[in-house]
Amino acid sequence: MDVIHLPAGEEPPGGDRSDPDFAFASRGRVLKAYGVDERLPVALDDRSYADGSWDAALERAFRKRKAQGIDNPILVGAVPFDGRLPAQLFIPRRHAFVDAARLVPDAANDAPPDIATVAETIDRAAYEGSVARALALLGSTDLRKVVLSRPLDIEARQPFAPRRLMHALLRQNPGAYVFSVPVAYGTLIGASPELLIRKTGRSVVSNPLAGSAPRSPSAEEEKRRIQALLGSAKDQIEHRYVVDGVRAALAGHCTALTVPPEPSVIRTPTMLHLSTELSGELADPMVSPLRLAHALHPTPAICGTPTDLAQQAIRLLEGYSRNWYGGMVGWMDSVGNGEWALAIRCGVVSGRHLRLYAGAGVVADSTPSAEWAETAAKLATMLNLFGVNASAKAGNSVELAS
Repeated sequence: MDVIHLPAGEEPPGGDRSDPDFAFASRGRVLKAYGVDERLPVALDDRSYADGSWDAALERAFRKRKAQGIDNPILVGAVPFDGRLPAQLFIPRRHAFVDAARLVPDAANDAPPDIATVAETIDRAAYEGSVARALALLGSTDLRKVVLSRPLDIEARQPFAPRRLMHALLRQNPGAYVFSVPVAYGTLIGASPELLIRKTGRSVVSNPLAGSAPRSPSAEEEKRRIQALLGSAKDQIEHRYVVDGVRAALAGHCTALTVPPEPSVIRTPTMLHLSTELSGELADPMVSPLRLAHALHPTPAICGTPTDLAQQAIRLLEGYSRNWYGGMVGWMDSVGNGEWALAIRCGVVSGRHLRLYAGAGVVADSTPSAEWAETAAKLATMLNLFGVNASAKAGNSVELAS
């Protein structure tokens, strides 16, 4: 898709230094959206698609903008983990795609505030107990995988600035889908490694991740960890559940679908992940990327399999509401192009408070201690912004690095 420039005279004061109402970074560029022309607070559940209410609301909103002279309006926002809850989606008044490098000034100019406290809302004993209960369900029901997450609460000495956090995340995670989205009770911000769906014309791409290990500063040790990840039966099974789920969801929409027979390993600054990139050609080029994302969501990467049993287990075992964590963030335009990423490696900012989230997939060969360690490693994506040691001990506090 070509770069869209703001209409003459509509660039907000300060240009790219101003705070957009929505931002989404992908492949070296950032979509910045300003103002709210119309909100679409429709819950993206099966009913809203089956009765046509969602498609009708979106078409009306796009038609209104086109009547105002906007050739290709866009929709931006976030969808919660539980699709029965209202999504935070809106059509902005203006938008632009800009080079990501323009939004990442010197680190000294975007330093995050000092941290006062970091608290494990769900401590290690409680989390590992939930994993143990999940393992029991895996042995006694048809449940094959469930993703169990936990939150971490941070209080700063001054209010957080979402723009500064996003710039810092872009600097530390240049290959991630970095986002900042206004949601209920704050701003959802994060650096997701996982593409749920990208649609360009008739072409679609999805890149599910499952099966993880932490990075190592030693090149030799990292090589060993990559080989161990590729050879791990537990991680390969966990990954296969996700790939099979994505394949099944996309197959009905595609005339051709390419699925590599084996996963590869991708690196983020903190993690190694098993990765499979699926690509396809759509039977109907008019199907929207958001409808495709809905067909995929929630994938076994963030929920488990079978989906209904995994959702029941999550409600039973997690002990808190995920809200936006595990949902999806992205955009689409009126001609059907767009991108949606999983809302992981993320947190919700509100004033001086930041709640972070991380999860791990539990399968038959999982161990409670290993799943706790995986969530700690994943939390490092956000905690690194503040110099916080993510390898927390049991209890309700996390060490602050010197």
